[in-house]
Amino acid sequence: MQGEKLSDAIAYKKLNLLKKDFFGYIERNSAKVDANLPVFFGHVISTLENSFPNISDQTYDEFIDSVTFKLLDASTNIRDFEYIKKVILNVLRLKKRKNADIGINIVVGLKLLKSGDFAHALDFLKKYSNLDAKIGTAVAYCYYILSLQEFFREDDEREEAKRNQRAGGEMELLSRETMLNLAREKPPVNYLKQLDIDDPAYLEKIFWQMVFLGFEWFPSERWFIEVGLKNAIHSHNAEMRMRLLDISAVRFETDFDFQREMYFFKLETRDAGGAAGIVSQLIRQYPDDLEPIYLGMKLSLLTTKKTSYHTFRKLAKVKGMPASIIELFDVSFDLLEKDNTSAMNRIAELEREFPHALYYIIALRYIAADFFSDNETRVKRAKKALIDSIDHYCTEELKKKKK
Repeated sequence: MQGEKLSDAIAYKKLNLLKKDFFGYIERNSAKVDANLPVFFGHVISTLENSFPNISDQTYDEFIDSVTFKLLDASTNIRDFEYIKKVILNVLRLKKRKNADIGINIVVGLKLLKSGDFAHALDFLKKYSNLDAKIGTAVAYCYYILSLQEFFREDDEREEAKRNQRAGGEMELLSRETMLNLAREKPPVNYLKQLDIDDPAYLEKIFWQMVFLGFEWFPSERWFIEVGLKNAIHSHNAEMRMRLLDISAVRFETDFDFQREMYFFKLETRDAGGAAGIVSQLIRQYPDDLEPIYLGMKLSLLTTKKTSYHTFRKLAKVKGMPASIIELFDVSFDLLEKDNTSAMNRIAELEREFPHALYYIIALRYIAADFFSDNETRVKRAKKALIDSIDHYCTEELKKKKK
C-alpha cells in the first residue's frame, strides 16, 4: 500500500481493520506485549507508517491512543503504577502532536475509571473536566462514588468513622462543585475522540447518572437538560430524549429552545397534532417573534394542509416575515402539490425579485426538476433536499431579521 492514494472512506475502513488486527493480537498475547512494550509499539508504528504514509498527525495519535487503551484493558498489571508509567513513557515518545500527553492521560484515566480505581482515575482526568461533558461527569462520578465508599465503610472506632464520614462529605462537595462548574463552563459533549475507545455503554451510564443527579442538586440549571438532549440526539436515545423534554416542559415551560426541541421531536415521531400544539403555545408566548410562525408554516408544508398554510401565511405577512421566505414556501407548496407550472413560474419570480439569493435559487431549480421525475426514489430525495434547504435558508434569513 506504500504510496497508494486512498479515498477517505476506504482509508478509514482499512485503518479500522488494522486496529482490529492489533486488538486481536493484544487479546491473545497480553503478557508478551506487557513484557516487551518498546518492541510492540515499534511494530505498531512501523506497520501504521508503512500502510498509511499520508495519515494526519491527529489520526496517527488517535490510533496510538486506541491501541494503548486496548493494551491497558487486556493487561493484568493495571494496578501496577510502575507499569502504567512505563506505558505512558513509551507512548509519549511515539506521538506526534504537541499536546500528546492529553490523549494518553485521558486513556489511562478512563481505563482506571472502568476498573474501579476512582482515586487514581481522578489524577489523570480531573484537569480535563471542561474539555468534554462526558469527562467532566466522569470526574464528578469518581468524587461521588468515593464519597459513598467513605460514608458506608464499616469501622468500629468512632473517631475513624467520623473522619471517614467527613472525608465522604468533602468528596460529595467536590462532586457537586464539578457539576456546577460544568453547568457554568458548558463544555461540548462527544467532542473528544478518546471517548470512542472506551466502552460507550459504561460512559453513557455514568453520564446519565450524573446529569440527573446534577439536576437534582441544582434544579434551576438548565444546562443539564441541554447537554442531556445533545447527547440523546447524538446517541439516538429517543427514550431519554423524551424524558428530558418532559422535565423541561414542567421546569422550563417558557423556554423557547426546549420547546423548539419538543417541536422537532414531535415531527420526527410523526405527531403532527403535538407539533401543532407546540406552535400554538409558542405563538401565544412569543407574539412578536417570527420563528413560531415559520415553524407553523413548515408544519403545514409537511402535512400539505392548505387551509392551515394560508392561515400561517396571512399571519406571516401581517407580522413582517421576509418576503423571500413567504414566496419560497409558496414554491415549495406548489411542488409538493405537484403543480409544476405554478412552481416554475414562482421560481422565475424569485430570480427577478431576489437577485442576492441567486446562489440558492439556482440550486432550487435543480431540486424542482427532480420533482418531475418518474423515478420515485429521486422524487423522495428531492423532497428531503427541499425541506433541508428551506430550513437552512430561512433560519439564516430569520437570524438577519433579529439583528
